[in-house]
Amino acid sequence: MYASALIATLIKHFDKSLYVYPGGTIAPIFHECKAAGVELICTKAEQGAGYMAIADAITADGPGFVAVTSGPGATNLITCVADAFYDSIPLVVFTGQVGTADLGRAPDLRQRGFQEVPTPRMVEPITKGVWQPGTPEELGDALLEGTRLALDGRPGPVVIDLPMNLQMSALEEADRHAFAARLADFFAAPEPISPCPEAFPAAVTSALSTARRPLLLVGGGAPGAAPQLRRLAESWNLPVVSSMRGIGVLPTDHPLNAGWIGHTGMPWANRALFEADCLLVIGSRLDIRQTGNQLAAFADKKIFQVDLDVAELQNARLDNVTGVHCSAEAFLEAFLPLVPPPCDREEWLQHIRNYRATMPLCDHGKQQGVAPDELLSYIDRATKEKVTTVVTGVGSHQQWAARYFSFDYPRKCLLTSAGHGTMGYALPVALGAAKADPDRLVLCVDGDGSFQLNIQELALSAELNLPIKIVLLDNSRLGIVSQFQRITFADDPVTGDFCNPDFRAIAEAYGVRAFDLETFDPAVVDAFLQTDGPTLLHARVQHDAPVSPMLLGGQTLDGMWYQ
Repeated sequence: MYASALIATLIKHFDKSLYVYPGGTIAPIFHECKAAGVELICTKAEQGAGYMAIADAITADGPGFVAVTSGPGATNLITCVADAFYDSIPLVVFTGQVGTADLGRAPDLRQRGFQEVPTPRMVEPITKGVWQPGTPEELGDALLEGTRLALDGRPGPVVIDLPMNLQMSALEEADRHAFAARLADFFAAPEPISPCPEAFPAAVTSALSTARRPLLLVGGGAPGAAPQLRRLAESWNLPVVSSMRGIGVLPTDHPLNAGWIGHTGMPWANRALFEADCLLVIGSRLDIRQTGNQLAAFADKKIFQVDLDVAELQNARLDNVTGVHCSAEAFLEAFLPLVPPPCDREEWLQHIRNYRATMPLCDHGKQQGVAPDELLSYIDRATKEKVTTVVTGVGSHQQWAARYFSFDYPRKCLLTSAGHGTMGYALPVALGAAKADPDRLVLCVDGDGSFQLNIQELALSAELNLPIKIVLLDNSRLGIVSQFQRITFADDPVTGDFCNPDFRAIAEAYGVRAFDLETFDPAVVDAFLQTDGPTLLHARVQHDAPVSPMLLGGQTLDGMWYQ
């Protein structure tokens, strides 16, 4: 038995799969995992493995686990590590490494071993912690400490870099049993939630009671407390806006849901944020994509921010934020028992309803080919009775999906790359979501540019027969970047008029059923949705189909650009 059996024991404890792309310096752990009964899912590239593990972490309890080899294996995975870091996903990453005798430790030596890279130094800024253990005892400590760190506080990725000789170090059965017992004790009970200081809920109560235009803003740190947040909104009669990662915390059709905000958010939601006089922010960092770069309108607002990451509070972009370092759950546990005074919000709520009626989205209507809003709205209605996960890549299609699907977390939720904004995210994350929760319908909405960054994972969808439904919106360009270039420079020299492949033929070559949609046809869409197994719908979209309105640099939230 090798020391890498400890890794198998850890993964088995969480009843998880290990997502892998193999290579020589990571090979020993695969044999120990197989012997221990850990399911190994081998993708077609390292990003496929990383993003499937991310989806596993989001969809099922516990961290996601991924393993790749040294050198190009580790460097190919770094984008996934960054995604997990910026979107707060608990990920445990195992990277192979050359044996300790071959590690180039001299500062002026580029490389000693084959496929050697300084993985710990490369990933340190985008992880919560990095280990390179040298003994089985150090490996056991790293596994426990790293996994706990990935899960605790604001979640995120950790990396354990595994020299080849360590993985193959001898391990006695008694040592493995001792580690298993230690593991069970280590994770026997969750870390206690730090309480919210009493003064903060009292201050929020006072401010909300006297505000004329209060607003609740929820972000990526809020979905776990969705039921409590709904109680808060309803008991205080508070309109709610969200960041993209907070979409669905309040159901889309809830009368208090005022939409999602920001760069490509709903214009009426941005107007509500612009006019609010008191803002309660839970699990969102008020970044530039939410507020724009014109901050004068925020100077006179009372702003209260609840965040699990003290660094976000210490480095706030706005000077007038009163923050508290605690989880959404801890704040709500302290705040919800406080009885709200009678508050008449009808004038403010009607104000927002009027904006919704007079500030429509403008990326719909008659277009050549398939209109994205018509197609996505139809699919939304056709699947409304199903428990659904919508996964997107990054681009125009991401904004259309967020605008035209309805959401109600956790029954219908959105998975997307928000902080890092990674094209190629959709397909492997959709596969990981379907693998982790086979009872959910998984809709993968992607664009022709984003889709081709990890198109090879179509092979895995057929291999595992994961019944994802891929909606491919093809405008033969990198649409949202093209739009930015045309607005800013009146030209898009490298982002448009691509000669795309026959996506239907490619899907079928991989063993995936596929349909073409040249103009909107409900019968074709129905056939696509009703087909068993992984299925692709290739929809041709007008080349310059816009995302409109949009918040551009220099604009205030009440003055979005319209096409």
